[in-house]
Amino acid sequence: MSSQPATPARAKLKTALDWSNFISSGPKTGADLYTVRQQCYLDIEKYRKRPLIVYASNFTTSLAQFVGNGNSILLDDVDGFTDVLMNIDSSVREIDIIIHSPGGSPDATERIVSVLRNKFDKVHFLIPHSAYSAATMLALSGDSITLHPSATLGPIDPQLNGIPARSIIRGFENVKEAIKREGPEALPAYIPLIEKYTLAQLEQCNDAAALSKELVRTWLNEYMFNGTGEPSTIEHAVEYFSNYDEHKIHSRPLLFEKISGFGLAISQSDSELSDLLWESNITINGSLSMMPFSKLYENTHGISFGRQFNIPQQQGSATTPTTPQAEI
Repeated sequence: MSSQPATPARAKLKTALDWSNFISSGPKTGADLYTVRQQCYLDIEKYRKRPLIVYASNFTTSLAQFVGNGNSILLDDVDGFTDVLMNIDSSVREIDIIIHSPGGSPDATERIVSVLRNKFDKVHFLIPHSAYSAATMLALSGDSITLHPSATLGPIDPQLNGIPARSIIRGFENVKEAIKREGPEALPAYIPLIEKYTLAQLEQCNDAAALSKELVRTWLNEYMFNGTGEPSTIEHAVEYFSNYDEHKIHSRPLLFEKISGFGLAISQSDSELSDLLWESNITINGSLSMMPFSKLYENTHGISFGRQFNIPQQQGSATTPTTPQAEI
């Protein structure tokens, strides 16, 4: 009896040049782009031996300038996660999630964590490139985090209209200290700050900072440490991730070498997984650079959809891009 010929290995897209050659080889449909992404996802599933879902935002491509707030974690992501999990068998109790996101709303993140934990006992996050801010919070709700060697997490300090909350809080603290030290005559120098932000907004900043720390503290204790972690270990990690005074900027990369000493279940991918994670990054970002999507939600069971945005038509002068997403 003759043996069946071996199935040829798929052509892997390991570099940006591989992607460029793939795109240059002929016209590509959305289905073609999904096929190469799915082939990579299936290899990750095979290697990790558990289902994989993908949540990816368009924030590192040339089209990101048109996306506006649409690439942030928002309440409509609850629907996206619910849909992409719908056809994963209820007997599955452990899952991998690829995240590529600049962050967003802490309350939306809390809802997403609830969706995941209502369905799975163990949740593992894979970071091919970047998971900042609320996306870092989401990753810290996992049982484990695996970073590609070039990937990063970020500080979890909240922002108010794009301004770090800690900067606003510190500004008001400086006013109080200056008046205490120099008397009322120091007040005029700080009038612009006081006029720009109200006391209600100051309270909002304090509440947002407290909430982000409370959520991460709770998730680390319940999931990554499974209720057995030393409170001091958890608090040390929470304070580090939320310490704007130390990180200086909201987008500061917290690379593996900075966060590996906190006793958290955070590791770097091995060589084989690193290749697959980088391929996922190339195929995801390559696809997002060709499609008017602010986000992708995908699994390997036939679900793949994105949230669209409008690319403005320029007629003589620049126009403002629009997006259906709500602002944070």
